[in-house]
Amino acid sequence: MSYFFFAGRKIVQPAYPRILEYSCTMRQNELNKKISMISVILIPLIVIFAAVDSLFLHREDVSRAQVEHRHVFGATYMTMNNPYYKVVDTQLRAILEQNGDVLLTRDGTMNQERQNEEIRELIKSGAEAIFIACVDWDEVEDGIRYARSAGVPVIAIDTEVRNSKLVNCSVVSDNYQAGVLCAEHLLENRTHADIILLEHITAISGRQRIRGFTETLERHPGFTIVATGESDGQIENAMPVMEKLLKEHPEADVVMALNDPSAFGAMAAIEGAGLSGKFLVYSVDGSPEAKALVAENMMTATCAQFPSIMAAEAARTVYEILSGLEVDKEIIIPVELITERNVNRFDISGWQ
Repeated sequence: MSYFFFAGRKIVQPAYPRILEYSCTMRQNELNKKISMISVILIPLIVIFAAVDSLFLHREDVSRAQVEHRHVFGATYMTMNNPYYKVVDTQLRAILEQNGDVLLTRDGTMNQERQNEEIRELIKSGAEAIFIACVDWDEVEDGIRYARSAGVPVIAIDTEVRNSKLVNCSVVSDNYQAGVLCAEHLLENRTHADIILLEHITAISGRQRIRGFTETLERHPGFTIVATGESDGQIENAMPVMEKLLKEHPEADVVMALNDPSAFGAMAAIEGAGLSGKFLVYSVDGSPEAKALVAENMMTATCAQFPSIMAAEAARTVYEILSGLEVDKEIIIPVELITERNVNRFDISGWQ
């Protein structure tokens, strides 16, 4: 804002016209000089004030415009206790935030009823699309149907849902092949085996891995499944389950776990029983901890998933959906078995 100041002065009528004329001329010259000086000072100040006003006084309007154009997404995972989901979420968030968008993340804590409620809450919070790694591929339907009724697309990530028609896309690892690769390695290194399976039956991804493993061994009679145990994919569940199964089946010499946390729990039980030199241990994930154990010959193999690729595919798909494009109903990401022979090709300190 510009302010102008005025000063009044009492003028006494002079007695001599010549002096008056001279005085007026001098004052006019002085006034012209002052006006010139004021102009030199004021014009740059006006320019500066205009720039400041544009940059700072209207900052709120600029920020509001930026916020209005960003997308808000929601993600809920079966459990954030599994490092794999933390990595997927971190990678996904990085991609979305690079585009100026927001990701709201929730932890299903292995409770499908809670996860369904999280879907509702995320949508009420403004989520335009939902990424979900469901706790139970059957019972998640209630939450997904709510999203569909609200017009919010859903992308299943890492694990599928039973009614695949309800989701816009499923982005998953080749879970069946992961089991196949573990079984093939076992066949190359043993002529027979008594095997314990650690499962997570409510997660279709875990079931597919175990099925790939068992179906590959079916044609080989020397390989017997002696016991199965439910671990929920959690290290704290797998350890006591494995301890119990070891006592019931002392002949066991191989364990196939659906994921790395379950394998770690199994290995703790095996070590506690003094059987570390007897067992071959297989799992799926390719976590840094598992790769380190493989490198040290303490773990036989882990089949690597690629969370960075999974996150990138999920992000690409959601933007295509919001743009009105047709997307694939299923995206399957290849897996790779990591053994002592090839572990050095991978970054042991991080995920692939």
